[in-house]
Amino acid sequence: MSALEWVTVGVIVAAHGVRGEVRIKPLTDFPDRLLETAELYTDNAPDGGLRRYTVEAARRHGKGMYVLKLAGVDDRDAAEALRRKEVRVAREDAVPLPEGSYYVFELVGATVYTSDGDVLGTLVDVITTGANDVYEVRDERGKEVLIPALRDVVRRIDPESGTIVVDLPPGLD
Repeated sequence: MSALEWVTVGVIVAAHGVRGEVRIKPLTDFPDRLLETAELYTDNAPDGGLRRYTVEAARRHGKGMYVLKLAGVDDRDAAEALRRKEVRVAREDAVPLPEGSYYVFELVGATVYTSDGDVLGTLVDVITTGANDVYEVRDERGKEVLIPALRDVVRRIDPESGTIVVDLPPGLD
């Protein structure tokens, strides 16, 4: 599977106890999915790829954290070896989003055009703010444009073709 076929849902921040449990900080808008996930993947396979783990048990722990017991991780040393590893699920196991909503990974890399057909650059990041998301777009010279992700600005998103069309607000055009 390519990188686009995986969704990062958390990061292992520490071992928990002595029986191989790991503490995970969720990196998803759907953190409780960690309570229902049957298998997870991390990037610690011997060949440098992803390694599959069956989730034997999962529970919430404190504010915003989760503790999971992964099959084959049976002591503190094995759990410690997973510290700082991203936890992923297969794309087809990602929580479905409502129509018109997208995962960030579906948008990053898209070519951003104005409604007049001019290329602004490539979407390199989505910045989450309190009011609305902001698209960080860079052209081939490295010039950056920050575009508010509002309905009257973002006119069309087509993840299949990797394109986004925007009407720039005054001052950004």
